[in-house]
Amino acid sequence: MKRYPKGHFIGLGIAIGIPLGMPIGLALGNIALGPALGAALGIPIGVALEKKKNPNPRPLTKEEGRIRNRNLKILLTSGVVLFLVILLLFFLR
Repeated sequence: MKRYPKGHFIGLGIAIGIPLGMPIGLALGNIALGPALGAALGIPIGVALEKKKNPNPRPLTKEEGRIRNRNLKILLTSGVVLFLVILLLFFLR
């Protein structure tokens, strides 16, 4: 059986769940609710897949860990910047 790094299927579940949640949010009239519901559905699916298909995950290599940390920093920084821009635009109206 092929070994994947820890968390591989959890990320996959989230990545599949978010686009599947978008139509739910549109149908409910709240587009922001869709990705949140999709992620909430994708996480348990990813955890179940992780337990079933990757019972003995391989540890991350130093390079994989470095890439994950860099991507997380970029994501958090862009999220904070976007939040501040939206907040600024809201108060300048």
